[in-house]
Amino acid sequence: MCSTLSAVGRHLHTVLLVLALVGAGASSALAQVEGGEGIDPPPGAGGTDPPPGTGPTDPPDSTEGEGATEGAEGESAGETPESGEAGELPPPADAEGEEAAPPPLQMIVIDAAPHGVAPVVGRHVTERMRITAQEMGYTVVDAAPTVQAAQRMQMPYPPSPADLWRVTYVSRSQRGAFAKVWAHDGRYVFEITVASLDGAGPFFARGTSGAEDLHEVVARLMCEALPAPATFDREAAERYAQPQEGQPTREQAVAAQWTPPERVDRVQVSQRRVSRRPTRRFDVALQTEAAFGTSSDFFYNHLVGLRLGFRITHNLHIGLYGAYANLRGRDSRESNLLPMLQLTQRIRLSSRSDLTVPIRASVGYLPFNGPVLRLSAGLNIPVSERVEIGADILSPTFWFLGSQVEISLNIGLEVIFRL
Repeated sequence: MCSTLSAVGRHLHTVLLVLALVGAGASSALAQVEGGEGIDPPPGAGGTDPPPGTGPTDPPDSTEGEGATEGAEGESAGETPESGEAGELPPPADAEGEEAAPPPLQMIVIDAAPHGVAPVVGRHVTERMRITAQEMGYTVVDAAPTVQAAQRMQMPYPPSPADLWRVTYVSRSQRGAFAKVWAHDGRYVFEITVASLDGAGPFFARGTSGAEDLHEVVARLMCEALPAPATFDREAAERYAQPQEGQPTREQAVAAQWTPPERVDRVQVSQRRVSRRPTRRFDVALQTEAAFGTSSDFFYNHLVGLRLGFRITHNLHIGLYGAYANLRGRDSRESNLLPMLQLTQRIRLSSRSDLTVPIRASVGYLPFNGPVLRLSAGLNIPVSERVEIGADILSPTFWFLGSQVEISLNIGLEVIFRL
């Protein structure tokens, strides 16, 4: 009996389910006929939830409400809208409201110019500048394109700040750097110049170092002279890059500065030869000298003379010297004349200084006494282009008097006039 009732219940449940499906189809068809076509869907019909408070104000009919509810359930259950009815996918969150990062700044580093120091010092300075610029975030142009850019604009070397700006412009970089290095008082001296295409600068930094802290000092000076990449004004640089009316473009300017010849048979490198000949060969010197005897029998002699000199080279000098000699005699002071022939070699203390150390050898003859041999070393200090003051600090002098030789230590002072 229980099995019979359960079978009847299952059949009854099936019949009720069929009737419900038929009713739902009729209600949906009725809603489509009564609702009409051509009405815009409400906000949110494209797949998003509508904003609150935008529903109908009048309650719909029960039949229509059931159809609308079932239609909405059908759409949400898996119906895909036709192409063109739904909107496009929104852009990713990263690309909305954010600007792309600007490209890194490009920088050119001209080889450092060593003055009076070994060329390897300039190479160390250049390499340290390139490394520091890369550490600051710049993209540094390689050595070969750097040389090509300098050759294209025929850049003078060492470049001035204006020349550095031009070669930076030709190399399509945003900033350029150049350094000079020389030696002073036993230390290296650096001067770094930075040009920027945005119109700022030029920037400078100067410092000194020894050989042990060269890289550290150059890196610090580079950070002082080179602004950070974020300070570069791209808009100003673009205005500079735009040619004004009547001005040539970048390509025209480069082509005008360097035009390749039709045929190149041989590369000729010309260099101006620096003349080593002295400009003023003759000079006149007035000298006074005191001679102090070194033997147990102390004596004092004094000389006042005039020397005519001729410069063979910048540092080799020959002169004819004649002096009045006031000498110690047997009973009283005696007067005499001392002619001497002098040969002088000057040693320059520094390439950046005009101070020289004269090493002089003199040979003369004192009448009624005998030969005189004098050796001296001192210091010459330039006062102007034509006037020098010289001092003979260490001057041993040998007086040959018959069978004996007297030795004196002399101190001399002279004024030299170049003719």
